[in-house]
Parts: sequence; structure tokens; C-alpha cells
Amino acid sequence: MTETSPRAGRDTRSASSPAVCITATGEQAGELSRWYFRPLLVVGIRVATVGFSDEWTAYLGRVSDFLQETLTTAMVTVWATSPLLALLLYTFLMVYFKALRTLLVVYLLFCFFDPRPYDGVGRRISHIHKLPIWAHVNAYFQPKMVFEEPLDPRKKYVFGAHPHGVISYVAQLIAGTTGLGIESHFPGLVVRGVTMPATFCIPLFRDYALAMGCLSCDRNSIRRILSDRHHKLHQSLLIVVGGADESMLAHEHSADLVLLKRRGFVREAIRAGCDLVPIYNFNENSIYKLVPNHPGTLAHRFEMAIKSVCGFTVLLFYGRNFCFTPFKTQLTSVVGRPIRVQMNRDPSPEDITHYHTLYVEELSRIYAKYKPKYAPNDADLRFVA
Repeated sequence: MTETSPRAGRDTRSASSPAVCITATGEQAGELSRWYFRPLLVVGIRVATVGFSDEWTAYLGRVSDFLQETLTTAMVTVWATSPLLALLLYTFLMVYFKALRTLLVVYLLFCFFDPRPYDGVGRRISHIHKLPIWAHVNAYFQPKMVFEEPLDPRKKYVFGAHPHGVISYVAQLIAGTTGLGIESHFPGLVVRGVTMPATFCIPLFRDYALAMGCLSCDRNSIRRILSDRHHKLHQSLLIVVGGADESMLAHEHSADLVLLKRRGFVREAIRAGCDLVPIYNFNENSIYKLVPNHPGTLAHRFEMAIKSVCGFTVLLFYGRNFCFTPFKTQLTSVVGRPIRVQMNRDPSPEDITHYHTLYVEELSRIYAKYKPKYAPNDADLRFVA
């Protein structure tokens, strides 16, 4: 058993050391859209405008931009509502295609008993990270990542993402999509996002989540992800720490986090010897707007009732339209400095408290530093639990 030094985390994070900032945008992925849609419009317009006036050419150019924007909005809406669409599609097939019912029932049973979401490996398909839909998502949100320090692909990390937001969309993006994910900027890193086990009970959507590399957030699954004994992938972990409690606080311009009582991810980082890295996703809470759900309101009672039964909650929220299209907002993820962690298979409460304190301090530092630039209208960071 390796002993933990109480100074291990602090010595490598001197306040006087200059920050090395690397800024990465989603423009790389946005380039993808130019080879499968826009060229057709451009060629069509050039052919159609031969002999026409400049005014008519400009008008058709605006039509092209409108069609591109409409397609982008539609694709983002499909991506954002994919859990609901998958459930509706499964129900439609079950109701209207009697010949498929036996197969669909068997598939549903498979969803409940499939061990892959919990084995630390899953069914990741690398090509899904290069689908054209990510070009639209990047064009819509114009996401950006800011790294305070370069990451070492030879090391393993436990990334903690904040805030949870309504559905944690930014965490999906930074876990590995083309042009924005951590892996895109530091080749060699393998980052596995984790989500609640109930996600893998949603027919069809569960297979998309597995293909994206998502796994269950239960303790045994996390330990398998971080353990090289079960595989040879040398994986890092990305977890949205706040969970269902924090999702109920995801009001626009708020910065209320549930973190003080969340220490399990710190314990697992110490056990595996993985550096802790806080990430703050600015404007995550602006993607959707929550119905007022302060204690005592009908919405709050409904959400708490669902949470007490299921362990997660169903939020009452709205978007740009009845299709739940997300609000268009620029997203920026700031990745803090890694907190060096010394491995200890049996960490004491004092060890966990030590690294948890360092983590909270680093998260608070990057929020205070970057809030004036990326979210000047947001409230001050507040730890509510």
C-alpha cells in the first residue's frame, strides 16, 4: 500500500507558476460541413445566377445561408432530443410492426441485462465521433476549450465537469467529438464519460451512448475504467459531479454547485493514482431554461417525487420552440491545472479531504479568472451542498 503525502497535491501547483493557456475552438469540426452540403449550394447558385444581376445573386446567397442555418438547427434539435426520439421510435415500432414485437421484446431484455455498460470497456465506435452531425453542433454552439496546462497522454486523469446543466450537453462534447473533445487536442488520451445506469435502459439511445464511449457511473464501473488490470486501454474518466441534485439548480446565469458532499470521485482518483482535473463549462445553464422550481412550487414537488422513486429526476424545462431546440449560446469549457495525486489503495478521510479541498480551490480559481470573459452576467460561484 502506498502512503499518501499531505503535501503531494500542493507542491506541484505553485501559485507563482505561470499558466500555459491553450485555446481550442470548434471551428475544426465546423470545416466538416463544407464538403457535404455547402458545396452543393454554392455550385447550384453559381449555375443558377449566370446572367443574373448582383442583387439576385446576393439574394440566393442569403437563401443558401438560411438553408444551412435551418439544417444546422434541425440537426442540433435531433441530437438534443435523441433520448426522447429513440424512445418514441421504439414505441412506434412496437405498436405498428407486429412482426417485430418478439425481436423488440428480446432486445429490451438485452438492454437490462447487457453487461457492457459496466465492464469498463463498453462498445465504443471511433467513427461515430466523426459523423457530420458534430459539424452542425459545433457551428451552432461555437464551443471553445481553454486548457490551463497541457495534458500528458501518458497519464490518467479524473476530470470533473461542472455545472451539470439540464442534460450535461457540454460533457458529451468534450468527451471526444470531432474538433472539440479532449482527445482531439491531446492524441493518446482516452477519455471515457460516465452517466447514470438508467441511461442504458433507454432502447436505441443506449446503443448510441455506448458507441460514444459512455459507461455507467456506478463505483465498480469507474474502478474498471481506471484499472489497467481489466484492459490495456489506459483510460481517463470524465464525470459530471453534481448529478440530479445539481441539475435542479441549472437556472440561467446561476452558478450553484453540489460539490462539498461529493467525494467519491476523489476517493477513486486516489485509489487509481489519477490526477484530478476540474472543468467549468461556462453557459451550460443557458442551453435550456428551467421552469421555476424553488422549494414549495409544484414543479419542485414533482421533480423531488420522481427523484425519490427513481434516483434521478425529470426536469420541467423549455427551449427555443416546442421541439425543445436548445437556445443558441456560445459554450466555453475551461480545463484547470491537474492536481497531482499520489496513489493510495486505502485512502483515509483526511487524504480525501485534502485532495477535495485542492480540487474546490482550483475550480473556484478558474471560475473567478474566466467568468469576466466568458460569462460576465453569471452569479458568483456558490457551493450549496
